[in-house]
Amino acid sequence: MSVVHGGVRNPQIAATGTSRGTHRDRLRSRGQALVEFSIVAPILFFFLLGVLESGLLLFVVGTARFGAGEVARQESESGNAANADLASIAVLRGTAIGTTSLAAINEIDVYHLNEQGNGSLAVDPAHYNKYRLDGTVIGAINWPPAMRNVVNGQSDFLGITILYQYNWKTGLFLAAHPLQLQQTFEIRLEPQTY
Repeated sequence: MSVVHGGVRNPQIAATGTSRGTHRDRLRSRGQALVEFSIVAPILFFFLLGVLESGLLLFVVGTARFGAGEVARQESESGNAANADLASIAVLRGTAIGTTSLAAINEIDVYHLNEQGNGSLAVDPAHYNKYRLDGTVIGAINWPPAMRNVVNGQSDFLGITILYQYNWKTGLFLAAHPLQLQQTFEIRLEPQTY
């Protein structure tokens, strides 16, 4: 029995059920798939690393925002207590940004804000305190908590800025240097007297 293939009689196909050309086509197809994968794999790998890095970065930014809010809330509640700044920094150490190894907090700034005529707030450079995460002071304390006004209707506005850096986890794929970031939060001190 012989089989007609493409108009040509081929006894080889009749005996084996396949032709030599089909086997060669399969080998060629496998080689093509390997070449295509080798072209697409680095792009896919880079894309996956970017997604991972973006997720970690968003986590760090979110935890910094939450941490700054918690510090500001604690400062507002502490008012003019002598340990207001240190209590707030202790709260920050307990938040995710204070405990994670994904980012490093370089500085915590606590400062007075002056209310402008149009209602906006401006930083008062004469009343500005800087701390490290462990609570040590950087420079001098220019705005001690005891000086803060906590009288009802006249209480001070306070600003918190957390300066931190995110170290890339995927190495040199995205950036060679750490990403320097900051998170700011503004709040009014709660009145301690009415």
